Amino acid sequence: MFRPIAHRGPAAALAVAAALAVAAPSPLVAAPATSGSLSVGVASDPVTLDPVGMASFFELAVQYNLHEPLLHLTPDLKVEPGLASFEAPDPLTYRFTLKPDLTFQDGTPIDAAAAKANFDRMLDPATGSPRRSELGPVASVEVTGPLTFTIRLKAPYAPLPSVLANRAGMLVSPAAVKALGPDFATRAVGAGPYRLVSWTKNAELVLERFPGYWRGPAPIERLVFRPMADETVRMTNLRAGTVGLVDAVPPQAVAQLRRDPALAVKERDGLGFNAFSFNIAKPPFDDLRVRRAFAMAVDPATVQKAVYFGTGVPAYGPIPPSIAWAHDGDFKPPKPDPRGAKALLAEAGHSSPLAVTITVTNSPAQVRTAEILQAMADAAGFAVRVKQVDATSLISVLRGHDFDLCMSPWSGRPDPDGDTYNYLTKNGPNNFAGYNSDRTTELLEGARAEAVPERRAALYHQAEAQVRADDPMLFLTFPSTIQASSASLDWQQYPDGALELQFAHLR
Repeated sequence: MFRPIAHRGPAAALAVAAALAVAAPSPLVAAPATSGSLSVGVASDPVTLDPVGMASFFELAVQYNLHEPLLHLTPDLKVEPGLASFEAPDPLTYRFTLKPDLTFQDGTPIDAAAAKANFDRMLDPATGSPRRSELGPVASVEVTGPLTFTIRLKAPYAPLPSVLANRAGMLVSPAAVKALGPDFATRAVGAGPYRLVSWTKNAELVLERFPGYWRGPAPIERLVFRPMADETVRMTNLRAGTVGLVDAVPPQAVAQLRRDPALAVKERDGLGFNAFSFNIAKPPFDDLRVRRAFAMAVDPATVQKAVYFGTGVPAYGPIPPSIAWAHDGDFKPPKPDPRGAKALLAEAGHSSPLAVTITVTNSPAQVRTAEILQAMADAAGFAVRVKQVDATSLISVLRGHDFDLCMSPWSGRPDPDGDTYNYLTKNGPNNFAGYNSDRTTELLEGARAEAVPERRAALYHQAEAQVRADDPMLFLTFPSTIQASSASLDWQQYPDGALELQFAHLR
């Protein structure tokens, strides 16, 4: 077993202190406020406005404008103070100090009692919040003063600062939670740069700038989010000027959009992966030889070129190049080997084509991916059927283990723990494959307890090697984050695709 970092000597303690240091606040200053309005075309309407219940990637478009995390993550993945700053005197203790004189959008104070109420709500099993697993080994949250509180951990948890710069750090008004009850999910009150005006489901969601935002009022007065599930509709509205910003630009549209001088396309390495889970709890993929045969037949580089039009990079594990310190850039992927795959299937007792089903959502990119996998696997001794489900049904299929091989995409997190632990540990909430490796679980638990980045990276490389040996998942692509806007909009892109528009302004 791995020893907690707290048990190591003085040199390691100094390394811990260095690793836990938070970047100084970025010198971002809002542009002068204007009376402008920005319409945003998004791929999906939010399911909820309450960060405690948020589980969809597409909710990020709204959430970071309505809510503000305790800590802030820069576009280059550095943690800096946000509503609060912190110090970590040891790996089990984090002391936070909130900025003075801040309020939620309903005028109630952002103080230590409000922060504790938020954590208590996230950690309460009755709430059923995905944030509970993200907060890992949090043992208690103690109010130590009007603006100070301490988080104590049961075990070292290196990802905590980045977690609190993300969904689990978003504070909401406890008074509003109490007053609104179940309606809080549609009428949420946070501390972000914009507050809710109205929400007409599947039509438009309107936010207006919050004058009390801690960095100063946002330059753009009003944001109007319009769900447009069809990617062609989003691109058409962007070209027509009906919307000034769109998320989830399809890779095949990038070249054409870039030729339009009235538009600006932004692309950067993303944090997530496109992958498929094998159902290893039942035949045929309970046999490692069958999983390995399927993986041997597939060429991720072909998927990257044909589906993503050369954007992004092929994936051979869960940690993307954007998390450079933990990504295993030295790994040399094997070449596809359909002949070797056929031999493995024969060894496993399958002399005739083995029938399997690939389950994907009905989006063009995912259907195309499944068709490519089908062609490659069929040439290696499989007989693949493609089953399409709607996007809202995908999570039910995965959690019900009602599949042979099912798409399991992940929007990604800024710390590699968020890209590995939930999917690949024995009790991980996203362990849809039913993967049950003591070795991988031990390595990933050790990595989240290790504060020194170099040591953490070594553990992640070992874990990825074990995953490649066991093949519980088929990793295909690390997609780029691609978004586009009117050329007159000045805005900052983030690798996770969140639309953080507190500093956006119209030129």
